[in-house]
Amino acid sequence: MLEIGEVPRFAFVIISAARTLNFTKTAENFFISQSAITQQIKNMERELDVKLFTRNNNQLSLSAAGSLFVSEAEAIIAKVTDSVAKVRAVQNGMSGNLNIGYLKCMEMTRFPKTIQNFHNKYPGVRLNLKRDSAIDLHDDFIQGRYDIIFNIKHELLTYSNAEEQEIGKYPFYAVLPPGHPLNKKKIITQDDLRHEQLIIHDFNRGIPGSPELIPRKYLDENILANVIKTDDDVETILIMVASGIGIGILPDFDICKPQINLNLVYIPLQTYEFLEVLQIIYLKGNANPLLPLFIEEI
Repeated sequence: MLEIGEVPRFAFVIISAARTLNFTKTAENFFISQSAITQQIKNMERELDVKLFTRNNNQLSLSAAGSLFVSEAEAIIAKVTDSVAKVRAVQNGMSGNLNIGYLKCMEMTRFPKTIQNFHNKYPGVRLNLKRDSAIDLHDDFIQGRYDIIFNIKHELLTYSNAEEQEIGKYPFYAVLPPGHPLNKKKIITQDDLRHEQLIIHDFNRGIPGSPELIPRKYLDENILANVIKTDDDVETILIMVASGIGIGILPDFDICKPQINLNLVYIPLQTYEFLEVLQIIYLKGNANPLLPLFIEEI
């Protein structure tokens, strides 16, 4: 039985023989004897249980199976050669573009470090970054504007023919202004929010065919009516909370490193183990050779 490592060598021999239709010339190309070439081809035919060449009155020609084998082998070799050339070009900083979309507040996660590490390793690659909302990231990805996006996982954000890989799970927090009566609590329960006005970091895409807004699994249904504002900008929410307009409800990655100091109080929110999930999304079969290299850094 042929070892996997021997297959490429035998494939090159058969391709050469198919081009020359002369085992002697093929042997000269590989600097070995004609009998060695003949034996190698016989070994391959025996392993495949097919005749790759036909011999008639000392005339050599490809069989139907041989023609198919050569066509497939040439295509594979061309693809591998092209891939190697592209990867080497990327490694050497010669070419390459990668379009990346990321969710607002991803700058508070390890996302910036991922970008920094990738750029340091491949300084010649042009990274096209865009910070956007969950809906716009989803819609633009569907339109083919990104190689990869970082977005929340949600039942209404669906992707066809795409890989989705989870990169983190985050608990929720209630964000309260200074002096709020609930500030001394170690955890905010759903019941604590019954009479509070809420400001949430979310989006308002509706369920198809339904007038209802999307379900928010981190809030009980009986307090959803308390939501007075939905915003995709964290700083705006924090300013509203500091002004006493309401209590903010934010996932951990939104508030782990607040960009503004408003003396707010952050208290874990009871969500019955429901967590916000961040994921990367990219198309299956994306031919950009930079994509797998970037994913390695995540």
